[in-house]
Amino acid sequence: MDRLKVAIVQTRRFNNYNEGVAWLRAKTRDLSTDLIILPENWVGVKVLSSEEFNEYVSLLKELSNNTGALIIGGAVYVNTNNRNVSICPMINEKGLVNYSEKIYPSRATGERAEISNGNRLGIIKINDWYIGCIICVDALYPELTRLMAKHGIDIIANPSSISIDRVPLWRSLGLVRAFENSAYFASAMGTGYKYPDNRDVLGGSFITSPNGEFVLIIEPGVEGLFTAVLNYNEIEYARSRRGYINDLRNEYLINNVLISMTNA
Repeated sequence: MDRLKVAIVQTRRFNNYNEGVAWLRAKTRDLSTDLIILPENWVGVKVLSSEEFNEYVSLLKELSNNTGALIIGGAVYVNTNNRNVSICPMINEKGLVNYSEKIYPSRATGERAEISNGNRLGIIKINDWYIGCIICVDALYPELTRLMAKHGIDIIANPSSISIDRVPLWRSLGLVRAFENSAYFASAMGTGYKYPDNRDVLGGSFITSPNGEFVLIIEPGVEGLFTAVLNYNEIEYARSRRGYINDLRNEYLINNVLISMTNA
């Protein structure tokens, strides 16, 4: 399929997943889309048990069945194997089909005090598009998106929680990550709450193309679902013109680059 319709959700932070999914169910009643991307911690910051996480997945499975869309379920904190991990579930009508973990919890917001490092990035194929999830600040580590690019990622979904003063930075980051990896970068941000240090979080979600352009820009402070149609021709053009992914896969070159350090 040459085109994929994507819905970015920019919403408040709900008290729990039942409340959040009820809101989303109402908003998607007449929605036609292939992919829904939700923000980081959009259903709160409570650490879920495995049973609660399974219930959350079940609710999104039902929603996926109703809409026919793959749902990138934002990111939620889950206690698994006696560790608290930030998990981005990828859900369709079958249920949980893959997931990513947050590799580097935020030091700046104090997240590392409660949340452990993850060790998994998930990619799923729908309609001949490869879609992966990289959670919030992990996008600042280029090695992670490059790792997914080596596996043919077409859309980098980025559920995020970004303070309003960092939104211009994040949009610039999205342009760079999309361009350097010949893939779309789609960031869904929460709105209407505050960071632990009292900075405002107002959204500012967006989608950037593999050719250095904004496909969708959502204004801060606005809540809702916002759609864009992505064209695979943009990816094919970027890859044929620049060849970044072919270069990235050339292990011989990267393994034989020398670093030379001297004193001035």
